[in-house]
Amino acid sequence: MIVVDDGADEITAEIVNALWRQGLPLTLEAQHQRGAARARNCGARAASGELLLFCDDDILVEPSHLRLHSAARERHGDAVVNGTWEFAPAVIAALQTTTFGRYRIELERHFAQDAGGRPLDGHPGCLRMPLLGSWDLALRRDLFWELGGFDEAFPVAGAEDQDFSLRARAAGCLLLLDTGIRCLHNDNRLSLRSYCAREERSAQTMPFLARKYPKEFGEAAYVRENRPISRVDPPRLVTKKLLKWVLASGPVLESLHRLTDLLEAAHLPARPLRRFYATLLGLHLFRGFRRTWA
Repeated sequence: MIVVDDGADEITAEIVNALWRQGLPLTLEAQHQRGAARARNCGARAASGELLLFCDDDILVEPSHLRLHSAARERHGDAVVNGTWEFAPAVIAALQTTTFGRYRIELERHFAQDAGGRPLDGHPGCLRMPLLGSWDLALRRDLFWELGGFDEAFPVAGAEDQDFSLRARAAGCLLLLDTGIRCLHNDNRLSLRSYCAREERSAQTMPFLARKYPKEFGEAAYVRENRPISRVDPPRLVTKKLLKWVLASGPVLESLHRLTDLLEAAHLPARPLRRFYATLLGLHLFRGFRRTWA
């Protein structure tokens, strides 16, 4: 087991050292905020086993996790495999207490429905996927390096797993979601502000994806609506971009957050509040995208 610390404190090292003294075979690799792609590659370089299993720091797994991944490999051969995740019970309980939390739960359901998997013939509970996430990702170590590992040009966690999935798919790999492998997401981004901050940071990786795969993403709606104004933009889109530019400025955006706080405190009905949530989330995505587009 290899722990890669991309943080800026000593807590991870203290925990790993304490567990190592108790007899757990842990190896610690450290880097200082160099990004998720480089962190995962660092762990893969330190690995000596035939298979790699990447697991994010907010993912909880069952005691049978490694066995289930091994069984998936025995059934499907040299596949790239994801398990499924759902919010941890404590996270669900906390999210259900707020209007934003309930909005967040529904948002994740929509994301899962839009993922686009197709049932794998003869294998109930398994889906052939166009893209996989890196939060619980298993594959052969040699294959990982044949595919080039994660692209370290992606500055933070975001679209680097989409890029890896596209390269794996182009190489003919089976991208598999096994619903029998269950994980819990111990997400601590329970407020609107913390969730928007995470999404703004992730959005910084989308320009890298759009430029690397111009045919697939260069004209995607997300890219078209957030990149700078161009001559081919229709007037309505130009107006929308100008409005985003104004509203996404620091003072205005902070005022919108405070207004949302007041509306929540006044118990505004859920439907109009959700419009505010969607607007604020869109503005943060715009800010993150524009930060690295240039």
